This record gives sequence, C-alpha cells and structure tokens, in this order.
Amino acid sequence: MKLPLSWLKEFVTVEVELEELCQRLTLAGLEVESIDKIGATFTDVFVAKVIAVERHPNADRLNLCEVDAGSAGRFHVVCGAPNVYAGMTAALAKIGARVAGGAHGAGSGSLADAAPLQAATIRGVHSEGMLCSELELGMSKDHQGILELPKGVKLGEPLANYLQIPDTVLDIAITPNRGDCLSILGLAREIAALFNAKLKLPRLRPTKIVAAVGGDIWEPVAVEIRAPELCPRYSALPLTHVKIGPSPIWLRRRLELCGMRALNNVVDITNYVMIELGQPLHAFDAAKITDHAIVVRHAGDDHEFETLDGTRRTLNPNDLLIADREKALAIAGVMGGQNSEVSADTTALILESAYFEPITIARTARRLGLRSEASYRFERGIDRAGQVHAVLRAGELIRQLAGGRIVAGVLDVEPRPVQPRYIDLDPAAMTAILGVTIPPAEVKRRLRAVGASVENAGRGRLKVTAPSFRPDLNETADLAEEVARLAGLSEIPSIPPVRTALVVSPDSGRALVRKVRDILIGCGLVEAKTIGFVAPADNEQFRGLTGAQPLTVTNPLSSELSEMRRSLVPGLLAALRFNLNREANAFHMFELGKVFGMENGVACEFERVAAVSYGAYAMGAIGRSAVQADFASIKGIIETSLDTLAGSHRITFEPLTDGPAPYLHPGRAAAIKSDGNPLGVVGELHPHQMVRLDLTSPCVLFELDMQGVRAHATVARQAVIAPPRFPAVRRDLALLLDRDLPAERVTMTIEALQVPMLESVELFDVYEGDSLPAGKKSVAVACRYRRKDRTLTDDEVNRAHAALVEQAALRLGAELRQ
Repeated sequence: MKLPLSWLKEFVTVEVELEELCQRLTLAGLEVESIDKIGATFTDVFVAKVIAVERHPNADRLNLCEVDAGSAGRFHVVCGAPNVYAGMTAALAKIGARVAGGAHGAGSGSLADAAPLQAATIRGVHSEGMLCSELELGMSKDHQGILELPKGVKLGEPLANYLQIPDTVLDIAITPNRGDCLSILGLAREIAALFNAKLKLPRLRPTKIVAAVGGDIWEPVAVEIRAPELCPRYSALPLTHVKIGPSPIWLRRRLELCGMRALNNVVDITNYVMIELGQPLHAFDAAKITDHAIVVRHAGDDHEFETLDGTRRTLNPNDLLIADREKALAIAGVMGGQNSEVSADTTALILESAYFEPITIARTARRLGLRSEASYRFERGIDRAGQVHAVLRAGELIRQLAGGRIVAGVLDVEPRPVQPRYIDLDPAAMTAILGVTIPPAEVKRRLRAVGASVENAGRGRLKVTAPSFRPDLNETADLAEEVARLAGLSEIPSIPPVRTALVVSPDSGRALVRKVRDILIGCGLVEAKTIGFVAPADNEQFRGLTGAQPLTVTNPLSSELSEMRRSLVPGLLAALRFNLNREANAFHMFELGKVFGMENGVACEFERVAAVSYGAYAMGAIGRSAVQADFASIKGIIETSLDTLAGSHRITFEPLTDGPAPYLHPGRAAAIKSDGNPLGVVGELHPHQMVRLDLTSPCVLFELDMQGVRAHATVARQAVIAPPRFPAVRRDLALLLDRDLPAERVTMTIEALQVPMLESVELFDVYEGDSLPAGKKSVAVACRYRRKDRTLTDDEVNRAHAALVEQAALRLGAELRQ
C-alpha cells in the first residue's frame, strides 16, 4: 500500500520526523518497505489565468496570450497550444524557469540538465514565458495541449505548492489480516492511534437529489440479492447528466502516486475513493442495464463472461455475479464486464458499493488468475458498515468533477444486517498473555484509539465492541496485541510470563506413533507425507483394510482428487512413480496417517501405517550384488517392528487369496494377524499394477491398522535384561512334511511342546527338490537349549532334543529327515 504523505495530512497531522514515523509504523506491524521522495520536475512555474487570446500576426497556428499570474505579474506569451482560451487557468513558466521537458518539450527530461528558459522573439513578437503542457513539466507524456488547472486556484501560487511538491510516498507492507489498512483513512487511523493525534474524517455534504429536467425520464433502481450469504449488503446510487472526460491534475497525480493509471473522471473517482476509504466501487452505464435492475446471484448456468480486459472467462456455478434481469454485468468483487462498461458516450451511471464475503472473492480471483485492486481488498475484508458513506463520497466527487446529478437517494439493501461483536476482556487474562500489567485507563485509551467502544462490565472486566472495519478483532488475545503494539513491544519485559503448569499424563497413542516411526526409520525406510485426496479410480482399486465406502469431497480441488483415500498405498505408489521418473532407482518409504470412509452412513477416519519398498534395499560391494527388495525383506521389516514393540501376542502370516487387497499378487501376499485378529496385509504388487506403473522389478508393500498395532504392542519402558552367563547348545532338526503345510506351523508346534531348557526355535531352511518324494518338502529348524544357572551337558540336551523330535514328528505327521 502506497501512502503519499501529502494525502495523509488531510486526515491526520503528526509533527514527527520521517524516520520516527516509519519506525513506529514498522514496530506496530505495518512494515515500511521503501521511501520514495518525489521532487519537483520544474522551477519558477506559477498558476496563471489567460486574460485574452489573439491571433499571432505572423503565424496562423500561434496565439498571443495575455496572462495574469497574480502577485507574480502580467505577461505576454506566445502559445501554439490548440486548447488555449480566454479565462483558462494554466501553468506559466517565467523567464529563467527550468522544466524537466525543456523549453517546448525539447529538453533532456532531467531538471538538473534543463537549461533556464530564455526570453524569445517568435515570428517578430516578444514572448515573456511559456504556458506549459504536462510533458514539459515532466508530469506525463501528454503534449496535446497546455495543462489546464481547476478554476478558483489562487493566481500567482507556485505550481509546486498547489500540487504539494515535493512529496514523500511510503510503501507499506500490509499483512493479510489488516485489510483496514489498505486505504489512506485506515493508515491515518493507525498513525493517529500511535501518536495520540486527532483523526479528521472526510465530511460529506447532504445529498441533494435533483429532479429530472428537460423531459428526462429516470426509472427507479431495483436491487435483488439472491445470495445473501455471499453478499449481505449492496448499495446503489444513480446519477444522470454525467460528462465523461479527463480527471483534474490533482486527482490524476494522487492516483499515479499510489501506482494506479488514470482513465477517465468516473473510473478515476471510483479508484480514488477506494484508495481513500478502502471501499471498492464500480460504475455501470445505466443505459446498458435492463430495467435498471441489479441482481446479485450465483453464476448458475452462465458458463462464460467477457471481462473489461476483453477476455472471456470460464465461470464456476458457485461464482458470484452482478447481473440485470437478462445478463451478467460483472464478476462480483473482481472485474466488471464490457457489456456495462462506462464509455465516452455514457451519461447516466449506477454506482455500486457492496460487501462481499472474502472467501468467495478469493476463490474466484485465484481460480481465474484475475487479481485486481478491488479483489485484493475484498479478500482481506473491508469495512462491513462503510458502503453508503463511500458511495456518497464518490457521488459528490462525480457531481463536482463530471457534472453528475443525483436523481434518487442511495438504495441500500441489507438482507443480513451486521451484528456488533462484543468481546469480554479480562485484564488478568491480558496480563497473562503480555507478561506485563497495563493500567485499565491506558487499556481503554488504546482500544478507543483503534476505534473500539469500551465499557465497564463489572468486577474489573471490560465490554469491548470491535469496530466494523476490524474483522480481525474477535477475542482477548487480539485486544492484547492491539494494546501492546500501540506503545511498542519494547514495553513488554523480556521475561517468560507466569503461567500455571498442569501435569499431563503421557499420551500412549502418541508414544506408540513415535516408536513405530523410529523403528521403521531404523529399518532403513524414509517417512513420507502424501495428500489425503485421491481419484475415484484409485479408491476403487485400493479399498483399504476395512472396505468402508468412499467418502466424497463436496468441493474438490479437481476431479482427480474428489474422494478421501481409503488406503495409504496409492499415495506411496504415486510417490514411487514420481521418484522413478527422476532417476531415483530405489524407493523405500513409509507413511503414518489417516484414511477415511463411510460406515453405516457415518464418516469415519482410521489410523494406518503403510510402506512401499522397491529396488536395491542394501547396497552391493565389489563382487557382491545388491540385496533387492522382495517379500522376505518387507516381511522381515514387519517382524522386526512388531517384535521391537514388545508385544505379548503371537504374529502369524496366512496366505491371502482374496479380500481387501486385490492389488497384491495372488500367490505372494499374506494376511498379518495378531493372535488370530486381523492386523494388516503384506505382499508383492500385482502384475497388472506393475505394468500400470511401468515397474521392472518386484515392488513389495504392507499396510497395518494402527488400532491393531496398539492392541498388540506396549510402549512401557522395557526392563534391561543382562546377557546370559552360560552358553546355549544348538541342535538342528529337519522334517519331511507335506508341501502345503506352512513352515511356520513347525516352529509353532515345537514352541507349544514347552520342552524344558528350550530357549528358541528358528527356521533356517526350506527345501523342495527331485530328491524328495512328490508333494513333500524339507523344513529345517535350529533349536537352542540353555539354562540360566549352569552349563548344559550333552546328555541333558540329547534327551530333551530326542523327546522334542518324537513329539514334533507325531503332531505334525512328519518324518525325520536324515
């Protein structure tokens, strides 16, 4: 936001140095990013009046002008401008003046390099100065005629004084929550509060309604708001007898100082009032509005709209439009349309001043890629009660500068009146927030300085009514910030505030998540975070562990992200493909997150952990190939994780032929269970999915239900067990079994025997070959025996192992393989 100090002085007067002003603004949260000091582009140029104009006796295109410059004297000037006339107020450069454009526009453009204006004899007539154009004064590129100044300007006054030159423009960074500071008035209000100065508000003359004259017929304006949730207030002001033309120099100069380009008097006035008061306005050509009816509605069936820049914009049915009874006129709060644009032939206007909900303007402007000064202010929140004041201010300026006549009063439609926002302020709570006690009288003064109304509410509390132009003030913390920043945060001591600490019991759920994360990272996986939205096709393929129905997003980012994920797997696979496309040939990642679904008509969320492993899991060495990710590696990660969680339940893996994971290879997938209760799935990706993802080697993955993991595990601190003092004795056992019997059944059966001194049973080999009978396989396990109090003898181990072999073979229906 650019702030010309000359404009600021109309609202507040503060006698401080520029450096102090900028410092106080910055400390108050309004950072001054740059300071632009603008000097005069001319010297010795005065306001003068053309008394008489005569033809030059020796030149058809030149005129002899008698010019009255008040206290500066009278002069005879030769002028070739086509727009000069008797009674005109213009800018006179006296002999010796310097102008940035040089004499007659032939200079260098730099005041320091410009030569002094010399007396000249032009076609035999002596000229005592020059009537200047905007180009010659260095104010613009306009050189079609001399600069015309408004009537009533004091003659002889230096032009630099009239234009308030030199000037200083501050460029202030406005945070998104301070939309009230996107105006001269808003910044003046802040400066008045910071320096305890008096704020001077613009005064409006009583609206004078002029009856139609000369047979003119003016139809009353009608306003209908069909979307009150998006437009709770709309004000309209009709004007006739408007004359479109250029704006006066003072108005154009102020717009240019604020970074805006002048177009014509009506458009410039709407922009001027927007910068001055912060309320965006829009002017419609009344002749182009059917029945003078304004309808505020959703776009609905309107699919396209041509904006002022000549571009046809594609509309969303939820976009907010300003329309008449037949057609759309503008995209509300963003940009008007060509079909209602003010042109040189416009004579009647309908001025719009409305309040639009910030979120709808932000969404539409972002989607269309169409940002304007108006949408920038609407997005950040404007004064909820400033519509009528702004439209009357613009109407008065149009009356003064464009000859407009107000033929009816302001039509103000407010289907949803704004309700006051009351905040119960407890000084003790404010002290706890700030860490310092501020006297109640000073708290009241500072809050009133920012526009709030403050009343005593009893028991030391205050009832604060937030001003309509500050939508960011909603709770005690907001008021505490206002009180603190007005005096500068330097008054806040650099000590921690005193707060009452409560002892909170540890959250076992969070502890488990942290532990699972640490374990998986220790297993060589990298954590990923993927988006929670998926395409319906992915949700259909990856149905998750529960099979809940898909949860549809009401307002999706795109059609490809229109449902909430039922599984973490599609997000990880998308990350896999993203990495492979960037030549990352190995991918080992996991995610801890939530999935969603509908169960019995109720939206539910579930916590899951999933991992995808692809490519080299362990690096190779010279003469040794890398270890590739496969079913065994991912199964080992699961077993390591669940064993490390110190669970007391037995984990089993059962063949998965059908169920919640059709995306897994039918012969290389397993259901994970804890004491028979489903825990998740693990396996190799289905060949169809591998083709879809263009994968060239096996891709393995798992997904676990965190609720089941939580039931299986314990996050209590584990006791440290000293290493055994006495050695273990190993005996290997090879059994000939039916090929369909799971190898895990062997270890489970042997453990169930509860043989004394048996410490562990480990599977180390499964063999199938021609040397074995048809339909058979050999399973070999290592049995370890140990006592805690002494070393075992061979006889003890042999007797125990023989009993184990006999019972195992009997229970498994197996033969001992020699």
